[in-house]
Amino acid sequence: MEKKSERALLPDLLRGFAVILVVFGHCIQEGSGAAYSIEQQYFDDRLYQFIYSFHMPLFMMISGYLSWRGIERASERGGWANLLKRRAASLLTPVFAWTALDYVRILIINSLNGEPQPEALVFVYFYNALNNLWFLWAVWWCFLVVLVMHRFLRDNIGIYVLGFLALFVIPDGLGFGAYKYMLPYFLFGYYMHDCMHRRGWKLEDMSRAWIVAGTGLVFSGLFLCYDRDAFIYLTGYKLIGKSVKEQLWIDLYRMLVGFAGSLFFVFLWQYIVVCFDRINGTGKMRTGCRVLQKLGADSMGIYILSGYLLIFLVHRLDFIDHPSYAWNVLETAAVILLSLCGTVLLGRIPVLRRLVGKQ
Repeated sequence: MEKKSERALLPDLLRGFAVILVVFGHCIQEGSGAAYSIEQQYFDDRLYQFIYSFHMPLFMMISGYLSWRGIERASERGGWANLLKRRAASLLTPVFAWTALDYVRILIINSLNGEPQPEALVFVYFYNALNNLWFLWAVWWCFLVVLVMHRFLRDNIGIYVLGFLALFVIPDGLGFGAYKYMLPYFLFGYYMHDCMHRRGWKLEDMSRAWIVAGTGLVFSGLFLCYDRDAFIYLTGYKLIGKSVKEQLWIDLYRMLVGFAGSLFFVFLWQYIVVCFDRINGTGKMRTGCRVLQKLGADSMGIYILSGYLLIFLVHRLDFIDHPSYAWNVLETAAVILLSLCGTVLLGRIPVLRRLVGKQ
């Protein structure tokens, strides 16, 4: 990943793989029948559990890895304000813009139906914005933590430890439970890139079959214990008001299974890339990965648009009344294709590029 070609390929390859899992998981949730969704039976679905055990931690680990270069450049050359501005524009503009569009839609529908409009319009808008597109908010808050620690506190390990302990008593409201859960993965990706840069580590040197097999066995063993309690959406993160011993076990377990799954797929895909290079030194065999690479490059837009397609299309046009993975695969393919087309289209319009995270 330190090579230019590897740095361009592997992160996008992993993000492309992860965004497919994101959409597939959402299709299992929203496209398997109304009763299945309303009664939240998907939390007991084994494939759904497999996807959710690692896919967002993997995304966050990649986000931390890719954030290192921007922070390092700002540290060397200055320009902290510009870095903060760019990150806010890329992460928060889509959140507030899509919330505004959805808010206008609701106001129009209420007006046409003769229903009263919310009295505290501004409050409702900002409240909805803070709850919309949670993963972008997670990346933003994790980025701010690392930026402040690096810029003002010189990455003080003691402060990090105190901050980590404080996470267990900070309330989980407004998505903070998920943000706290994501922070260790962001930090891991960020400092892994830092170590690779300063110590000359190369991920391809760790791409051995026994490492892939070992991390896969660890992940498989941990996943055997995965159940409903492992979902951050159901059990939260904080300790206050809960059985401390039980909650600590839940927090530790899902963190470990997230790391194990993420590292397994990082090593697996890197191993695949290295094998491609060995088979064909010209890189022509990588053509088979270009679809994933394209999806990874546009993963933010796909993540954003797929959410709205799931709500306004898949959920309303669901033709089955029971779970069907075959049907979910078809839904996933359709949603990804439409989301990718929408991302490419909006990305070509200067005034709308920000809606899909384009600079």
